[in-house]
Amino acid sequence: MFKRLTETFIFLFCFHTLPSYAQFSLEQIPEIDNKQPITLVAESGFWTEHLKHELLPKYTAQTGVLVNVVTTSLDKMFNLQTDSLLKGAGKFDLLTMEAGWAKEWAAKGFTVPLVELAELYDPNGERAMINYLEPYYPSLLNILSYHSEIHAIPYNNYVMGNHYRADLFQHPKEKVRFSARYGYPLAPPTTLSQLQDMSEFFTRDPGEILAGKKLEKPFYGLALMSGNRPHINDEFSSILWSLDGYWMKPHYDSENKLKLFELMSGNETLKQTTLIYRKLMQYAYPANDHFAFEEAARAMAEGNVAMWPFAYNNLWHTSFQLESNIPGAKLAVAQVPGGQPYNGAYAFAVAYDSVNPQAAYWLLKYMGSFEAQHAYALGGGNPCRIDVATSPEFQSAENRHVGGAFMASHEANISWSGNVLKLGHFTSTAMGNIYPELTRSSYSLSGSQTDIDVEIERLNQRIIEIQNRHGEVPVVER
Repeated sequence: MFKRLTETFIFLFCFHTLPSYAQFSLEQIPEIDNKQPITLVAESGFWTEHLKHELLPKYTAQTGVLVNVVTTSLDKMFNLQTDSLLKGAGKFDLLTMEAGWAKEWAAKGFTVPLVELAELYDPNGERAMINYLEPYYPSLLNILSYHSEIHAIPYNNYVMGNHYRADLFQHPKEKVRFSARYGYPLAPPTTLSQLQDMSEFFTRDPGEILAGKKLEKPFYGLALMSGNRPHINDEFSSILWSLDGYWMKPHYDSENKLKLFELMSGNETLKQTTLIYRKLMQYAYPANDHFAFEEAARAMAEGNVAMWPFAYNNLWHTSFQLESNIPGAKLAVAQVPGGQPYNGAYAFAVAYDSVNPQAAYWLLKYMGSFEAQHAYALGGGNPCRIDVATSPEFQSAENRHVGGAFMASHEANISWSGNVLKLGHFTSTAMGNIYPELTRSSYSLSGSQTDIDVEIERLNQRIIEIQNRHGEVPVVER
């Protein structure tokens, strides 16, 4: 199926068209016999509000099936749903997952393959689902697959980009000053070394001059999501991968079947990552334990930083408020320094113990339709469908506030398509339990008082314990 999807994508990308049969609308939903209400889990925020006020009322009007929404934060979402699934309580019909959980839940039988659902409930069976998925980025479908079967439909893509102040990077005096100091031209950083230079360069005290104006408050080279939240791991991961490192490296047999994971004793690349991150923190906007993506986006929007180099592109609409808040400011986006952005998605899947899987299946298809993704994009979300992300209307100046990062995300998603199998992050069936450990270690390593060697050894032992207890294949330390 993936081979076919990839071939189809290449064809469609070359001709910039998508077949009409890949589209889906409410009118295509057949009569649903089971009218029992269904419940879905959703992360608090814009998407959930959009669901409640726009999509779900339309779905109910069309089908007669009521939809209840349980909202929760990301850090509570995994355990909330897993606890119910382990009991087979039938509490949730549609699950929301972070991409790293997809294989774990699929391996445990918590989610139902989409083709299996299509064969049960869709008049056109498997063919309908294969056609339906064609507009989606192969990178995201790879992440959400398990043994070549796709279990979930992504709705929110949070591939990273560098949101930066183009007005500062293009300012003539700043360009001359930077070149004289560092010996190369000022431009959005493409390497981690350049990122460190530019973060240092743009960090200024009150009273100093920035782009010809005297500063009344401190200005910082960058924003980092350095709080004790899951997102610090995503920044560490981007840096680590850019250095050709890994948390746990997958190994495959001659038939490309996963056989084991490898941990490096001492993990020198993770040490290097830690030292880079600690240096960047010297030039970063001050953060507390709760500082994450919303706070980093606001730091950019309020004109306090020159860059948010590991920004989630689905926060572009927030970063873009900079242009309204600061006269003369201009926001732009580039690929992340080092070229290895964290990539992933939030996705919906039908729970194995759903009380109404038929209704859940059709709602899943509607929430991933062009109509739903297009509306989500207009509200500032980062779409998962190629036809939405590359739509000409989002490249216009009028829609720059919502679509200004879509093409950067498109390029990052394309480059990611072949990377999934190279990284243990999205191939382990125990990642739902390992990810919090990576977060815990990333936050600990970011602190200057932490002994790097001791923390890396503690992390390795936790990964060994979790993967060898809960994963499908073993992990070994070398």
